[in-house]
Amino acid sequence: MQSSQPSQACTDLISSLPLDKGWDNPSLILYQGFWFPSWLFDGVLACQKHFQAHNSDIILVTSPKSGTTWLKAILFALLNRAKYSNPNSEQCHPLLTRNPHDLVPYLEFQLYLQQEDPDHATFASPRLLATHLPYSSLPQSMGLQV
Repeated sequence: MQSSQPSQACTDLISSLPLDKGWDNPSLILYQGFWFPSWLFDGVLACQKHFQAHNSDIILVTSPKSGTTWLKAILFALLNRAKYSNPNSEQCHPLLTRNPHDLVPYLEFQLYLQQEDPDHATFASPRLLATHLPYSSLPQSMGLQV
């Protein structure tokens, strides 16, 4: 996990952006039209800068508290249905023992907040990832026009 101190680039950018106090966050930062918690800001910037989307990627983009956990479980089960379809197999389905958030990681929380440029080589294709980033803040490599 990254240290609690933001990077110098992040600190410089934060000083130029509007700040406010949140009801449960020490501070919020207005960036690209949305308020982000300050503890997450390094992960957002690193994700925007370093994430390289592949044509085969499946990226679940949701608002917080909109059923993301269920959607992660459903997508993981659909994508892996052939691998875990044999009930007589000794291989237990991962959703029986692991949380969907562990199986489908968040880009800005679990990957880019922990390290600026994580190694995605361990992900099988297609990569199944999730994010709560708003449309305007998604990485450019996703090919989205704002």
